[in-house]
Parts: sequence; structure tokens; C-alpha cells
Amino acid sequence: MRCVVITRHGRPADVATPAERPRPRPGPGEVLVRLRARPVNPSDELFIEGRYGRRPTLPAVPGFEGAGVVAASDSAEHPVGQRVAVAAAGTWQEYVAVPAADVVPVPDRLPDAVACQLTVNPLTALLLVRELALRGGDWLLITAAGAALSRMVLHLARRDGVRCACVVRDGRHADRLTLAGADVVVDSAAADLVERVRAATGGAGVHAVLDAVGGEVGSAALRCLRDGGQAVVLGMLDGGPVHVTPHRLVFDEVAVRGFWLPRHLARQPAAVRAELVERAVALLGVPAFAPRVAAAYDLADVREALDHVRRAGRAGKVILTG
Repeated sequence: MRCVVITRHGRPADVATPAERPRPRPGPGEVLVRLRARPVNPSDELFIEGRYGRRPTLPAVPGFEGAGVVAASDSAEHPVGQRVAVAAAGTWQEYVAVPAADVVPVPDRLPDAVACQLTVNPLTALLLVRELALRGGDWLLITAAGAALSRMVLHLARRDGVRCACVVRDGRHADRLTLAGADVVVDSAAADLVERVRAATGGAGVHAVLDAVGGEVGSAALRCLRDGGQAVVLGMLDGGPVHVTPHRLVFDEVAVRGFWLPRHLARQPAAVRAELVERAVALLGVPAFAPRVAAAYDLADVREALDHVRRAGRAGKVILTG
């Protein structure tokens, strides 16, 4: 079967290579899924670069989610031919054998390019909004606000009456975010980022920060917190450290914590995980929540796909098909 393999870590477009591997055989309690689509997520790039929380044994196949059809199964719940989404390691290949418990049936109304994005960003957005527990009228600052995950968080937050300050590095996202409900959009390169956010919030600052960038942008975002505010760091697009002074932690009582989806999902009872998946499936049918698709590339063109991911102004997810 066709797949994408990395034999060393490095810039994704330089080290990801099309290859051939034997088709996996499902074991007891597993189903074989013929994948049709998989997204290129920031976590995939970190995995290829060797900076993800789970370091692979090389050679390795990247990818943590995808969508396709059941090709072989002993499960009455997942018959052959059923359209499904999967959460699995190594989805940048044509077939995966996964535990039946990790397979999610998807309705026909969701195209493959959307269904393949079910198990990471929607669940992350739902958990983040739940854990922040902001109330109507509170302020939330979101960095990398043009990204698919950030737009999902924006939709959920605005639905709850939370006011949102969106930080972007490309001004071409500004109009789209304003239409989606952002109360203020700020260029991350602006020298007065903190002052602009403070002004928008009447000088008080924001109640919460979601930072997927780190470095100078993440550090500036944390300076926008009001006393008693909370920040969740969930990404490292910049790669640099986030700075917060002991004075702010002690005397202003701001709280900073990290978020990694696999660990947070593992802490949830099975009933809660099932409820999150059910909500995610429903939300992907809502146009304001559903992720946009920038382009689709065949597995054989993975390097072109990874180059596209880095294009300035990209609006939507890059999908690997085939």
C-alpha cells in the first residue's frame, strides 16, 4: 500500500517521502479502514520535526486522524463499507488497523475532507471551552486566530456570549474573523498589541488567553491578562519560550497551564468522551464551525502539500487524499 514515511527529523517538506508498505492486518477487536482523507495538522508537523510529545521510532508514518470506509471487520457495529473517522497513529497511509473503540461512524452529509478532521480540533475546542468556563461578557484572547482550531473556539465562545480578541499574523484573516464574531482583531506584529487589547477591554485586560504560538506573541498575550486571569498554552508555532514574571503569578494571581489533547481525553470517563464525539459530529454540520479546506493533495504529492501549509495567508486545512 502507499504511505508517507520519515526516516529522519527535519523540515517536513524535506523529510516526508512517499513509500510503499505492506497492508496492515487487523487483530482481535480491530477493524481495517481504507482511508480516503487525512488533514495536515500542526501536531503532524511537530511529529515530523521531532518536537511532539510522542517521539516516533524511525522510520515512521505521520498522521493522527483520518476518514474512510471500513474494509474488513468482525464487528457488527462497524460493518464493511461503513464511512468512519479514526483516531490512530500513522494515518498518512492507505490502510490502518485500529481498535473498534477508536472508530467513529460519520453521516453522509459530512464530506471526507471534513470528516477526517473530527477527532482532533473539534474535541480540543469543546474541552478548552468547557475547562475555561467563561461567562457571558467575559473576554477571551485567542492567538493564531486564523487557524481551524481557533475559529472553532471562536464559534463556541461567541455562542456563549464571550467577547473575543483575535490575534493574527496575517491581516487577510481580519475580515473573516470579524464576520465570524470577533470583537477585535489585532496584528501580532503590532508593537502596541497589549495596549490595543487593554483599550478594547476598558483597561482591565482579558479573563483568559488561549495561546498556540508561544515566543514573543504568547508572552505578549499573557501580558493582556487581568488580575486573576487564566492562560492555556496549547501550541508552539513559534517554538520560543513563553515568559511570565513571578510578580504576576504571585501578586496578580494569574494562572498558566498547558493542554495536550491525548492526556486530557484519557482523563475523561467513557461517557464524557462519547458525548464529546457526538457533539463534534453535530457541530461539523454547522457552517460557522466546520473547518475550511484550502487544498487537497494526493499522498504522492505530500511535499507539495507540506509546502502549501506554510504559505502566507492560507485560509483552511490542507488535506492528503488517496
